[in-house]
Amino acid sequence: MQLLNNPVAVMFLSFIIGVIADLAMRRMPFYGWLSERYLFSDPKMYERLGIEQFRKILLATPLRMFNTNIKIPKNRDLRLLNEIRKHIATAEVSHWVGFTVMMVMTFYAWNTHGLKTGIGFVFFNIIGNLYPCLLQQYNKKRLYQLIALMERRI
Repeated sequence: MQLLNNPVAVMFLSFIIGVIADLAMRRMPFYGWLSERYLFSDPKMYERLGIEQFRKILLATPLRMFNTNIKIPKNRDLRLLNEIRKHIATAEVSHWVGFTVMMVMTFYAWNTHGLKTGIGFVFFNIIGNLYPCLLQQYNKKRLYQLIALMERRI
């Protein structure tokens, strides 16, 4: 199958599968637990991995059109910030599902189409799924701090 040796096509397919899986997983009891996990406890680790640079690159491309509802407005309303937190969790879980799907496809492509195709899959999985997950976690951590600060003021 020609689609399965094209890492860009599989990356976009993983996005679609991630969104659909997220819709199904929202109803499951572990979704809240899953959406509150972090890969790294130290926010500096995200910065060392270049998440802020990745964010700048992302905002300079047409990909900035996705997830436009994940922007902190100037008028910081606690209800609105909690709504943004839900959108961040949705985006993050969708990308984790996409990352997992694409990892499986990476092993398949590596075994059937060779090293060059496998490396392409790894690259596009990191850029298309892993770094967006890490960016959402970094933003989520910052947003939780802002929400906690606003809740203390109330």
